[in-house]
Amino acid sequence: MRIVRLLPDLEDQIRWKFTPSRTYTTASAYKAQFIGCTKAAMPNTIWRTWAPPKCKSFTWLITQNRVWTSDRLARRGWPHSPSCPLCRRVIESAHHLLSECRYTKKIWQLAAEWIGYPQLKPNRWRPSDSALSWWLNISTTAAVPKKAVRSLTMLISWEVWKERNNRVFNQKETPPTRLLEKVKAEAAFWARAGAKNLASLIPQV
Repeated sequence: MRIVRLLPDLEDQIRWKFTPSRTYTTASAYKAQFIGCTKAAMPNTIWRTWAPPKCKSFTWLITQNRVWTSDRLARRGWPHSPSCPLCRRVIESAHHLLSECRYTKKIWQLAAEWIGYPQLKPNRWRPSDSALSWWLNISTTAAVPKKAVRSLTMLISWEVWKERNNRVFNQKETPPTRLLEKVKAEAAFWARAGAKNLASLIPQV
């Protein structure tokens, strides 16, 4: 038990423990709000990339395993596909959807050939064990314009996700070559809208 001695003849003093001088500052109070928080790896690679806000939000969510893939639905006991809607091989996860699915890999194979960067072909990817590690790997691929490839990665991932949902909810399928045409058209639209780095990456029509 701690013994507290009261000194009625001395004026009370308030000491702030978050600064060396024990003096309160608004800056130290702001920083104190984040004590114990975990900082996500390289968040700027997502939020500072040129892409529509919905694509940035989607990329952030899927790299944090926060989208409703089959594995998450299964854990909740909710209705779900027994296998990946795109490849129908294994149960779907965020990591599988982005980097392991043969449908997604085919899109990336075609996209790498389209822009002329073989470094982005799936057989050249560095190993990853999560959606986040895959994103960090591909967004820092050597000898490829990083800002441009981040926009392209968001675009491809977004189109793959829409294709996944179209199969789940509408029972409609798009072959990889046709989906790449959608990626090309959307990339051109993004370039006209202000994605300068992406514009320098994609072939001019």
